[in-house]
Amino acid sequence: MTTIDGLPVTVPQRAVLEAGCWLPIEKSLVVADSALHLSLCTPDDLAEAFEVINHWRGSQHLHVVLRLANGRRESPGESRGSYLFWRYGLPQPVYQYEVYDQDGTLVAIVDFAWPDHGLLGEFDGRVKYGRLLKPGQDPGDVVFDEKIREDKLRELTGWSMRRLIWNDYERPRHTARRFASALGVGCLA
Repeated sequence: MTTIDGLPVTVPQRAVLEAGCWLPIEKSLVVADSALHLSLCTPDDLAEAFEVINHWRGSQHLHVVLRLANGRRESPGESRGSYLFWRYGLPQPVYQYEVYDQDGTLVAIVDFAWPDHGLLGEFDGRVKYGRLLKPGQDPGDVVFDEKIREDKLRELTGWSMRRLIWNDYERPRHTARRFASALGVGCLA
């Protein structure tokens, strides 16, 4: 517990774990990743708080959440992708992978990358193509710019690209097989 504006509140790491006792692994991971990404707590904070609640009902799956939690994932879509890769036995990617041009200039940061398999990955939610438009920009401009960006990334790396969208999480086995095929590995789907 801590106090904010004179009111007692739960510290973030405790809130993450208490929520995680009631949520499934995937949703618990989204909460933990968000807290870590926003620097509300550290992995050590989560581990220390877990020692207090590790005997609570519903806490057993938090071992998995704490092992998978990673502050480099920037969105729920990326966290859900990480869970999908883990659940189906796929290699974990490098998160927020930086791609540079021949002059050493940073060209882009992609959500996922599997350097050993020559694969880049992005999670695309509708926000990218809608609500976050710059003044005077329409969704078609954003889609076109993203196509140019993807072509440049493939040109620089020689790798292929796979994208995840929200609907992919409604068909996890199909999505896992699609990524396994692109990675050239087997999966549990």
